[in-house]
Amino acid sequence: MDYQKLKTEIHEIATVAAEVPDPFKEKCFELLLTSLIGGYSPVEDQPKDLPTSPAADSIGDNDNLPKPSQIRVFMSKTGVTDDLLKKVVMFQDEQIHFLREPSSSKIAQGQIEWALLLALKNAFEKNEFIVDPEAVRSVCQEKGFYDRANFASNFKKAKNAELFRSPLEPQGDGQLLSNDGHSALARVIKSLAGT
Repeated sequence: MDYQKLKTEIHEIATVAAEVPDPFKEKCFELLLTSLIGGYSPVEDQPKDLPTSPAADSIGDNDNLPKPSQIRVFMSKTGVTDDLLKKVVMFQDEQIHFLREPSSSKIAQGQIEWALLLALKNAFEKNEFIVDPEAVRSVCQEKGFYDRANFASNFKKAKNAELFRSPLEPQGDGQLLSNDGHSALARVIKSLAGT
């Protein structure tokens, strides 16, 4: 190992790190030094066309889930881990696919679980935990959880209404999950993952 060359390169790294904003100086120096020691060149190895969608904060191969900011916050707040998510969803062809689905014998419970899971899908793909009532209706019809007479009223029950920031109305606007909705979604993920 050429120590003189290493000394020169470390000095260059320190100079670069000194030019970044204060909160990032230490991390910048650490990453550049790790790259130098490991012989890794971050500039040469980065993909030329980085994805621009919000869900593409960290897209890797099919085993890696994207981590948009809303997903990271959700994981931090609820204790849902990457391993739990990977048991329930997979990321392929820039879309989220469910590996495990609700199997409740209660139609009303299945409707709520699908609404929460669709919010999760939207958080991965659009960086928003938002639920479109008509998308929920379509999935529930497809998966056998649709009760035409009680579908809308199921979402208006007090315990279910508190899962969303505003009531889900048939053919209405999409609604964001509330804090209670985030907690309920975490329980659904953990249940589907078998924990």
